[in-house]
Amino acid sequence: MKQNRKMDVDAMLRQLPATVQEEMDDVQATPFLKARIDRAVNEKKQGKVRFALPKWAPALCCAAVVLVIALGTLSLGGQNQPEGLIHSDALGPSAPPTDVLTADLGRSSVFISAKTSKPGYRSIWSDVKDGSFPLIGMSGRYYRMLTSPNSVDPSLLSAQVATVSEFTTEPSLSGTDVVLSNAATSGTAVYAIRGLSENALVAAEVSGRIRLFQRVSFNGHALRGSEQLSDTLSLSGQVIAMELTGVGTVTDPATCEALMATLLDSASYASSGSISSKKALLIELHNGLVLQLSVKGDSLAACGVWSCPEFFEAFEQACN
Repeated sequence: MKQNRKMDVDAMLRQLPATVQEEMDDVQATPFLKARIDRAVNEKKQGKVRFALPKWAPALCCAAVVLVIALGTLSLGGQNQPEGLIHSDALGPSAPPTDVLTADLGRSSVFISAKTSKPGYRSIWSDVKDGSFPLIGMSGRYYRMLTSPNSVDPSLLSAQVATVSEFTTEPSLSGTDVVLSNAATSGTAVYAIRGLSENALVAAEVSGRIRLFQRVSFNGHALRGSEQLSDTLSLSGQVIAMELTGVGTVTDPATCEALMATLLDSASYASSGSISSKKALLIELHNGLVLQLSVKGDSLAACGVWSCPEFFEAFEQACN
């Protein structure tokens, strides 16, 4: 009986290509169809799922069920399976390699794209709560927690630069001679980011996840000692894209480096305060992390307020 079952399965498999062909005679992978599938795949990657099943999907599903049943029956009947009966090619872009997906884990969920000519306002700074934003203070240098990434890839961490010694809900009342936080608990290690100065970015564990903190002004404190903008925004050689609200995006790394040079060379220090606005400059780094500066008129702010009309003129020219 087993021999008869195997012969029946062999016959089913030999007839399966013809059966599938007969069921799908009217299905044609036209250029329009392929483009539609490609677009749906891309939208799904961007979190925009908007793909309705085509009319021929039930027929395709039926054919797939027949194939699964046949192969399952064959596996029960023995190991000598016929080869080369069915070959398939996936429509749409192929999935990225596993190592690429792994490398992207833990990095920023905010990316800069040149698709939008005049991007809207996006902020990645954590919100103010109970009078203060989530921060870390290190000897008078303050860092604001970013909402992206929600967990920093451990491979991006460098040496430990400090340990939180004081947890407080009122950081404005604490001195500048301690390492404090209203987000990370006492005893939490603070790390630098590989390839970047600790004066620009640090990372620390908050509620079980390693979060990124950017250098900012707080409570009248901004620059320390002889620091300059290049110390708190030491990103030379790291920038691959920039986005300026309502103006445009620049995604050529060489142009971004030129813009950064203009900003660091030409900006003049205005105050130790901050800017409240619905306009921002986002700066994406080659390691996938993104920083933010608030923008108002010809001024930018993160750690201090800086005036730099030359930067905005150069940015608009780069976008044209």
